[in-house]
Amino acid sequence: MMIKKILLIFLMISTYLSLLGQVTNEGTPASWDMIEEKSTIQSIKLPKLDIKQIQIEDDVNDQLRTKPYRIGLQIKVDYGLNNSGTWTEFQNGDRIWRIGFSSDDALNLGLILDKFYLPEGCTLYLYNDDRSDLLGAYTNNQNNREEVLTTWFVTGDKLWVEYYEPSEVRGQSKLHISSVMHGYRSGHTYQKGYFEEGKADEFLNNSGNCNHDVNCPIGADFEAQRDVIKKGVGFLLMPLGGTSVGLCTGTLINNTNEDNTPYFLTANHCLGSGNPATYAIRFNWFSPNPICGQTTNSPTTSEDLTLSGTTLRARSTASDFMLVELNNHIPDTWDVAFVGWDRTDDIPNFTVSVHHPQGDIMKISRDDDPPSKIAQNAGGSSPVAQTWDINGLTPSGNSGNSTGWELGVTEGGSSGGALFNPEGKIIGQLYGGLAACNGTLDNNAHDYYGRFSVSWDAGSSASTRLRDWLDPAGTNPMTLDTKMNVLSVNDEFLEQNITIFPNPTSGLVQVKASGLVGDLSYEIFNLLGQSLKSGVLQNEAIQLNSLNDNIYFIKITEVDSNKILVKKVVLSK
Repeated sequence: MMIKKILLIFLMISTYLSLLGQVTNEGTPASWDMIEEKSTIQSIKLPKLDIKQIQIEDDVNDQLRTKPYRIGLQIKVDYGLNNSGTWTEFQNGDRIWRIGFSSDDALNLGLILDKFYLPEGCTLYLYNDDRSDLLGAYTNNQNNREEVLTTWFVTGDKLWVEYYEPSEVRGQSKLHISSVMHGYRSGHTYQKGYFEEGKADEFLNNSGNCNHDVNCPIGADFEAQRDVIKKGVGFLLMPLGGTSVGLCTGTLINNTNEDNTPYFLTANHCLGSGNPATYAIRFNWFSPNPICGQTTNSPTTSEDLTLSGTTLRARSTASDFMLVELNNHIPDTWDVAFVGWDRTDDIPNFTVSVHHPQGDIMKISRDDDPPSKIAQNAGGSSPVAQTWDINGLTPSGNSGNSTGWELGVTEGGSSGGALFNPEGKIIGQLYGGLAACNGTLDNNAHDYYGRFSVSWDAGSSASTRLRDWLDPAGTNPMTLDTKMNVLSVNDEFLEQNITIFPNPTSGLVQVKASGLVGDLSYEIFNLLGQSLKSGVLQNEAIQLNSLNDNIYFIKITEVDSNKILVKKVVLSK
């Protein structure tokens, strides 16, 4: 797709790499270069889970769409730098600490650290037994006020943890592992013993084969919007109260300052008794080879954009919304989008949702009919919320205004996933419902999304409404466009030596270059990131007369160095 190619080009030619907050996925653990094999260190055998009992509990809990979808359990432990593991010291005084865990039949394993602080220069890696899955390095960039950390998962039933400490900061780190997360299901994959023999295939065929990967055809009237908003959707991993590990979906959301503040919108019921400081979020997890309403599993992608730690900003049961802010800014080179919104409460002609059902790779759903507005209790003891109703068959079998989703559905794990209008703007987030797959078709049941317009002014303080966070300057707009993060990556030298004017323009844009700037090329993009025209810069002018009045981005590239400069211009003829 053109948008994907554009953003990949931006990543390739970017010369600036921000390391704020992300797991770098660079380098390798120091022990991998040592002659000594890890087999000389014995892993710690964790207690075996009663997977049959877990499956029985899930059969009940999965029917409650107003709570996070459980994908794993926390196995409580008490291991840290001072009471466990193996230290290895190098001749220069640097040293490493290693510890390993094994948990029978786990699909994947991760860590919860209730003490986490790293001085500059220290690194923490996680990897599986055959070293085919490496997570890290975690560095001082992940330090946070609460000194906690939840890692992502590594594949397999054995996990190795390796900490490196330079001599000059010896003894200054804090690392204590309070739980090992044992993942037992993800999407259509379940650990051994989860189902009775012969029943797994039947369950799987009824649980999600009508879902469509996010890159499946969604309609010519929305595919350009889809290619942008999917880059704001995240898989939210949440250690919950007790021993559960759950997941929801959420979306990066833009604010009127358009300053890339990493606000993340999800559902209030996803909070449960968990601590947002321990949340971890993964972006851009979608399949390069989509499966569209079929029984075949989707191939995954190896891209791993994960961040750990959030702060709760606002929440309300009035529309079942929760807004958290990531504790670290998203690197400028990450291919993500801060998605726009619409608080008019106007009823759209159709709606789309993007989400991670059952912890699966990113999916998309579409309802071709206008939703209804309804006050709804989504099930159990959950409070009544003001929602959009994706109409379908009622529990008694009576028809609503339509037949539910025309493409795809939602499931456990989709909670918090945004509902988009035809312009690709957020108008709500998933509260609950009864939509599900019936083989490769949907069951025509209702889903309910808390309305964004209600969330905007819910309650009487900043802790219960969105407007204080998403409109910090009080400009009071009814809508806001999406901002693509990667477009903000500019070369400092070009920024200082290239001027683009006039802005706004009636059609002709002048480009003035000074200093030692070389030959230049240009490319024009619309707000959705679609390339509209390109060429070699001649006579220091770019003609926009053939375009309609709107906002555009002009990307200037220095041909020899591949340095770039991106400027926003307003065309008003």
